[in-house]
Amino acid sequence: MKRIIALALVFALLLCGCGKNEEPQQLAVPTTAAPIETTTAPTEATTEPTTEPTEAPTEPPIPRNPLNGEILDEPFTGRVFANTVSNLQENLPHVGVIHADMIIETFVNMNNVIRCLALFTDIESVEAIGSTRSTRPIFNDIAQHYDLIVSHAGGSGTALEDARNRGIDNFNIDSWVVQEAGASYRDKEYKRAYENTLFGIGSGIKAYAEAQGIPMELEKDYGFRFTEDGTPEDGEIADKVTLNFIYGRAKKETVMVYNAKLDKYVWNQYGKEMTDQITGDIEAFTNVIIMQAEITNNGIYHAADFCAGGTGYYANGGKLVPIFWTCADEDSAFEFFTNDGEPLELGVGNTYIAICSHDSEITYEEVIPPETEPPTEAATEPAETVEETAAETTAETLSIDETEDCAG
Repeated sequence: MKRIIALALVFALLLCGCGKNEEPQQLAVPTTAAPIETTTAPTEATTEPTTEPTEAPTEPPIPRNPLNGEILDEPFTGRVFANTVSNLQENLPHVGVIHADMIIETFVNMNNVIRCLALFTDIESVEAIGSTRSTRPIFNDIAQHYDLIVSHAGGSGTALEDARNRGIDNFNIDSWVVQEAGASYRDKEYKRAYENTLFGIGSGIKAYAEAQGIPMELEKDYGFRFTEDGTPEDGEIADKVTLNFIYGRAKKETVMVYNAKLDKYVWNQYGKEMTDQITGDIEAFTNVIIMQAEITNNGIYHAADFCAGGTGYYANGGKLVPIFWTCADEDSAFEFFTNDGEPLELGVGNTYIAICSHDSEITYEEVIPPETEPPTEAATEPAETVEETAAETTAETLSIDETEDCAG
């Protein structure tokens, strides 16, 4: 009986559970996704291999004459020759100075003695140079800076010994032996004191130097930079540049006057325009440089402390700018700069250089050409034809006659 009751209860419970109309709940079963392996097919490289950047080839510098800037077929490796030239009034006019690449003017000793050093890169082409006078210690200074071969008419014991001590290549062309070698001659045609009648012959000077075993080749930076037009852009108008050399009581005036037709500065001194004695050509320069230096005197001869550098002026094309210049040592060329520190560029052509004391007076000015008379009205009116003029004349005549008749 008990078993029957138990079974009935179980059967009743089952019926109750089936009577509920509910959907079964689904349990979230945590699943772990298996990693998906992917393979990438190999691809060919699409980028080109990188190459190192290459610099554009640079053109070699154009060879130029180191003293005048003219373009050469090949670099200049010769020697620069220099000749001492008198610049006292009684020894003028010069001969051959117009052919020099550079002229350097300076006081050389007391008593107002002023001379020039004429520099040539092609001395063979110069038929005559002078008048040639004796050398001085300050010329030895310049010669050492530029490795010059100096020809002169002798010199004092002090100057010649100084040249030997410095190792300056130099020789005296005022001797019978040298004259016989064709390096110089005495000019008896013009009236001068005998000491002022010696003139060098360019081809003979070079031949004599070669015969003495002086080296004819040299690679050197002469320090000058060139451009086709050396007119300073920011320069002040300087049609006339006046330099009054002053050392103590010694004074000498040089005036450079710009000639627009020549595009050069014409050298004026002693109240005259300088011309060549033989050719009559005007002595004029593309560039004018004034170097103010510390100059001393040992009682007779002047000396400049070039290694200390200095200030100065540069003129070209009728304009002028202040400059400064330096020198590394006694064997180095002078270097010139504008006041903003840029290397000074000279115009292609010859150059005049003055070396003077800081006491020297330098002035420059604009020269206004004289005014020309304006053209007359008749000259400015268009020309009339003969027929028109004749017709107008007839009309005027008739008008006059008519007036007179009416008044009559």
